[in-house]
Amino acid sequence: MWEQDLLRLEALLGRSLGADARRAGVREATARVLLALGEGTPRSMGAIAERIGRDPTTTTRFVDRAVAEGLVLRHPGTHDRRVRMVELTPQGEVARRALLKAWQERAARLGARLLARTGMVEGQSEWFLGELLRAAEAERGEGSGPGPGALPGP
Repeated sequence: MWEQDLLRLEALLGRSLGADARRAGVREATARVLLALGEGTPRSMGAIAERIGRDPTTTTRFVDRAVAEGLVLRHPGTHDRRVRMVELTPQGEVARRALLKAWQERAARLGARLLARTGMVEGQSEWFLGELLRAAEAERGEGSGPGPGALPGP
């Protein structure tokens, strides 16, 4: 049951990102790239691939589309010119802000529903989601593994 719930959650969140992307006027793959970038902070292609959970070839294809759409720029790294850096254009920053706003609103709604349905308090729901994230990262061989451990009280 737990496994099926996680698969369903992943599918629902993926569809939500797709809907948000369409509203922002971009493709879902482009939305993933935009969300992986920090405002005014160039990231390497490798860092973007890691953040979106895709292989370098797929990430390059996603970034190529975003470049063609005028949402990001790609340039050589300052310390190592072999490293390709990606950063948002002003148009990309606008689209990213719209996507972030939609995600933040969704997170607030989901958080409120979680608290109402489970009786958890805010610190407990944040703890649970953090632990779930750390478990998923550990499963992929990423992250630091176990988190703080004890469930915070009300």
